[in-house]
Amino acid sequence: MRAPPLDILERVTRRMAMRLLVAIIVLAPTTLRADDVPDTQQLIAEWIEHNTLCRGLHGDDPRMQPACDERQRIGRALDKLGWCYGETNQMAYQMQWHRCHDNSLHAE
Repeated sequence: MRAPPLDILERVTRRMAMRLLVAIIVLAPTTLRADDVPDTQQLIAEWIEHNTLCRGLHGDDPRMQPACDERQRIGRALDKLGWCYGETNQMAYQMQWHRCHDNSLHAE
């Protein structure tokens, strides 16, 4: 049996590390600052990747629900870091990740 290519192992290891980071952030009792976790931009990239799958796959595709669940977990982790996606009264196409403020929409 041949070993999988290195790039696959690197992606799996990176994803496992990101899931662990998300779990730590979600379970953290207090709000963290982005400076405390250097991978905020990586979390946003992961959220975007899962959002694309969640919104782009057909409802009967078995990959859709896990992608949506992971997107939600990452969104909560980013919210704990003080990052929000969208503001009140914005259309979906206008929303982007930003530092939370009074008009920000928070992760559910």
